[in-house]
Amino acid sequence: MSSAFRNFFITFAVCLLVFGFVGLKFIYPWVSDIVNFSDMGTEESTDVSTPSTEESEGEESTVTTPADDEFDENGDVFTAVIMCVDSKGAPLSSVFIDSNAKSKQFIYCPLAPTLKAYNEVGVLLPLNELFVTMDPKSICQSVTAMTGIETKYCLSFTREDMAELVSLIPGASVTLGEDIIIVNPLYADYIPVFGQPYPDDYYITISNVDGKVLLGEELSGKTKLEWLLEYNPSPNGAEYNALYTLIAKSLLKQFFANEDAMKSTETMARLLAMCDTNLTLDAASGHLETIFSYDNFRVHETTYPSTWESAIVKLRELDGSYNK
Repeated sequence: MSSAFRNFFITFAVCLLVFGFVGLKFIYPWVSDIVNFSDMGTEESTDVSTPSTEESEGEESTVTTPADDEFDENGDVFTAVIMCVDSKGAPLSSVFIDSNAKSKQFIYCPLAPTLKAYNEVGVLLPLNELFVTMDPKSICQSVTAMTGIETKYCLSFTREDMAELVSLIPGASVTLGEDIIIVNPLYADYIPVFGQPYPDDYYITISNVDGKVLLGEELSGKTKLEWLLEYNPSPNGAEYNALYTLIAKSLLKQFFANEDAMKSTETMARLLAMCDTNLTLDAASGHLETIFSYDNFRVHETTYPSTWESAIVKLRELDGSYNK
């Protein structure tokens, strides 16, 4: 019985290896061929990854198919993945953007850093490990495979880029979940005297005013953005990214929603100069009207579906141009 049992498991393990190899070698390319990216009149892309079943956060949106008289076959399409990364280049937050002037639909789909995808050799990795080793073009190919929609551009921002981004957005703000109280570094060597009050600026308190914090406002010699990005409650001094990620997500939405202030070649030139990207200024200028259509198109803020197959179906439906 022991020998038969052992032989069964050896045979079973060999079958798993064979089927895994066949799946990666033949079935995945076959599926990639089925997902036809030429439907939108753009260059064909090479798929390098498929995601796991983890979901990212967002609000669900209904599918709306544009009427024939609303569909513009010659309309422009802008697709991108936009990320904020930590000091090692690993994405803390990513979002897939699809602004489609053919169907007048705008998709905003966050991609959680814990979502998993296969790399080029078939190893399943979370995005915060996978993307750190990739250049913008390769990241675009991976997101293309994840969404079923050719993703043309990648923009990657760091913590240091946030100040420049805030300077571009009028009234740039963030909504905090709680007050942030910081000990002013000026008093790092301060020794309190019993019975004496602390200096008025010993504690720096940043809290919402009318529901938000204006990041460009100054407080005790620094902007509120600077105070928040320097805040680190980690006892061991490890990099603290929670506020940075919250700020980056907030600024990204405000960037797209501030059409009047942002829609210019000069603004796009400053934006592209601060980030790592494969989007050129000429291309950005050509897509300018489409990029800033958040208030003009139907906006879908949606979660990434639970499976790769359902993700492709859902996102292509929301895009509205694949059934035309």
